[in-house]
Amino acid sequence: MATRDDVLAQIRSLPLEDREYIEAELVRDADGRGAYADPSPLVEEMIRRAEHALAHPEDGVSRADAVADARAAVAAARSRTP
Repeated sequence: MATRDDVLAQIRSLPLEDREYIEAELVRDADGRGAYADPSPLVEEMIRRAEHALAHPEDGVSRADAVADARAAVAAARSRTP
């Protein structure tokens, strides 16, 4: 049986689009299990992006774009908080 480090090394060796798919599935799974009891704006954005990535795999959002968009969403949410 492979260790988690072995599995992680295998995932890291995959093409980016496969890694993004795996990441999206793990985020959706965690959300489905209730792992995000009180999600922050950042977590909500991660969940939204994961759902979008799984529904539209042809879009292929890059990691840099995803991070920039998530940071912008958090900044916007924080600016609305009194």
